[in-house]
Amino acid sequence: MNNDNPTLVNSLIRGVAVAAVAALAMASGAASAEEAPCEAPGRLVPISGKILTNALGPGDTLGVLSGRIDGQQNLKCGLQGKAFFNPDGSFGGFTHTLVCDDIAPAQYGGDKIHSQVVSISRFSSVPDFRSCGIPGLEYGSFTEVSDPQSGRGIFSPTGGGRLYIDGTVNCAGAVDMKFTGKVCLVP
Repeated sequence: MNNDNPTLVNSLIRGVAVAAVAALAMASGAASAEEAPCEAPGRLVPISGKILTNALGPGDTLGVLSGRIDGQQNLKCGLQGKAFFNPDGSFGGFTHTLVCDDIAPAQYGGDKIHSQVVSISRFSSVPDFRSCGIPGLEYGSFTEVSDPQSGRGIFSPTGGGRLYIDGTVNCAGAVDMKFTGKVCLVP
C-alpha cells in the first residue's frame, strides 16, 4: 500500500473496521417484525430521507440526516453511530443518536431544545460485501431496521415506530443510506 497519502491510508483503515463490524451483524439475529406503537399523546407519522456518514474508527460513525417528516417538515440532523455488542461478544448493532436543527419547547421549565432521537439499528439481512483488494477491507450494500427508543422535542420521549434503511459502504469508509418508515411525534 502507498503510504504517501496518510489521509487515504487512515480512511482505508477506518473502512476496514466498519466492514469487519458489519460482517458480524448476523450473529445478533434479526430484529423483531413489528414497529413499536406510540404511547399517548404521540402519533405515528411517515418519515423518509437520506443519511450520509463516515467511519471514524472501529464501530463509530458520524454524519448527517436530511429528510421529511409527516409529509411537511424538513429535518436536518447530525447523526452519531456507536456499535454495541451482545453479552456473548457478538456484534449487536448500532445505537444511533440524532440531534436536529429545530427549536422545540422543552417538556419542563419553558426552555427550548433541539429535537433528538436515540434509535437501535440492526442488520435485517446478511450484508453483501466484497473485497476492496486490501485484506479485511470491504465495500457493498446492507439493509437495516432501526427502532426509536427515546426522544426529545418533537419526538416522543418513549420512542415508537420503525425505520427501514438501505445502504452502501465504500472502500474509503463512506456510508450512504436511504430510509423510510414511521416515527412517533408528540402534539
